[in-house]
Amino acid sequence: MRKPKLSGRMVKWSVHLSGYDLQLEPWTPIKSQALADFVSDFTPTLQEQADNEILTLSEAKEEHVWELHVDGASNTKGAGVGLVLKSPQGEQIIQAVRCEFKATNNEAEYEALILGHQLALELQISRIEVYSDSKIFVSYVNNVYTARDPKMIAYLEVAKELKLRFASFHIQQIPRDQNVEADALATLGATFTPRAVGPIPFIHVMKPAIRQKEQQNASTAVTT
Repeated sequence: MRKPKLSGRMVKWSVHLSGYDLQLEPWTPIKSQALADFVSDFTPTLQEQADNEILTLSEAKEEHVWELHVDGASNTKGAGVGLVLKSPQGEQIIQAVRCEFKATNNEAEYEALILGHQLALELQISRIEVYSDSKIFVSYVNNVYTARDPKMIAYLEVAKELKLRFASFHIQQIPRDQNVEADALATLGATFTPRAVGPIPFIHVMKPAIRQKEQQNASTAVTT
């Protein structure tokens, strides 16, 4: 500002601007909320597009139907429950449950259905198809047969209360050979005590033992 040339320019600008009512205000930091309000006010089309996308995703999620295969088993060693919950994309949640109380086959079937309901609700599933190989059990749940035993009536009440929490719920009977996974899991739960056997490893045997022996003999013959 000590140079005459620069000070002359400032005088000229002050003369030109003197005709306007201008005030100098210090620059303050812009708050994050002010930026958010600015974006919200000046991008209404983007906000509408985002809302529509969220709505579309929500509707698509609601239309997805999960499958639940259930089975119950009871024998002299105890009672067990088998659950196979399948997502629309094909993923599976598999559970073998041991009932630490006495239960008949019918009671174990209800335990399987109720536990399956609770699992699905915990995952916020709203639409579900349930499959069981017990025709009598499915008929009771679908009100085709009327339960008369007090214990069965109590089980039905619990199952129906949980059923009402789904936007869509259906249960149907299927052949046993289409419910083999749930059946095996139920038998596992009824037969084994987890505290006694601990974790059970799942091993895949790719070839019969006799086939392995044949390959070893053939390899020995080639070497000699």
